[in-house]
Amino acid sequence: MEDSAKNDIVSSADLAATAELAYLDHSGNPRVRSITPVVSDGAPAFTLTYAEAEAAREINASPEVCLVFSDSRLAYAGWKSLFVSARTRLAADPKGDDFLERFLEQELRKHPPSRLYMDTLVLRRENWWYTPRLMLFLEDFGEPRQIARRSVPKDTGVLAWNSEDGLRAETVEVGDWEAERMPLRHPDGETAFAGADAPAALLFHDFSVPDMEQETSLHITGRLSGGRLSVENREGSRELPALPGLISRFKFQRSLKKRCAAGLEEHEARRS
Repeated sequence: MEDSAKNDIVSSADLAATAELAYLDHSGNPRVRSITPVVSDGAPAFTLTYAEAEAAREINASPEVCLVFSDSRLAYAGWKSLFVSARTRLAADPKGDDFLERFLEQELRKHPPSRLYMDTLVLRRENWWYTPRLMLFLEDFGEPRQIARRSVPKDTGVLAWNSEDGLRAETVEVGDWEAERMPLRHPDGETAFAGADAPAALLFHDFSVPDMEQETSLHITGRLSGGRLSVENREGSRELPALPGLISRFKFQRSLKKRCAAGLEEHEARRS
């Protein structure tokens, strides 16, 4: 890979507020999720709390992943839309010390909701369960390829599918989100993936700007054929939730704390 290509990957990871990651689940089928990209030692990375320990292990077991930059909202000037294949390397940080040293500033800058738990030393002590992280470092990159920018998030998503060349990803316009055979088109107007016949996943991700306090995702899996996705499963919604009230915030935080603590306990049990 040329230095300029690697610079594009690292620069976009540094400048982006959000990205997507496509990977293969334990059954070998594609999945896509949103992540907060960060940079460590000149390479992209991302972290998950111990509430998502199983997801971190599943991603790390995938023989290949695709890092996707499609959403320019809240990104700094110089960000480029692209996708690149890679592999992940998982590092557990159950005390959170490495995460705080490497990624705290980046996380607070890119992901405003994290400020509620980590913006001060007092908050970090009170929310001790939030700083332990599972850190996934990306390496062994393929050649980056340009991808269409999601200029109208409500009408577009990120599609991932298995091709002859491995896991691929692209921005697509969706003609009918409720259809059982969803028509997909490339934003340039051409019918997308006419020759593809493979398992696929489609992610719609949206959030409120600039606080990211309201966030939603719709994840659809099925089979891509003839430029259409035959739907087998839908998870989530395209509608942003209402602004949470005090009680809703408290319940969410209590649930997150419980799940993080359970993940940490499971980690310790695996070590013993």
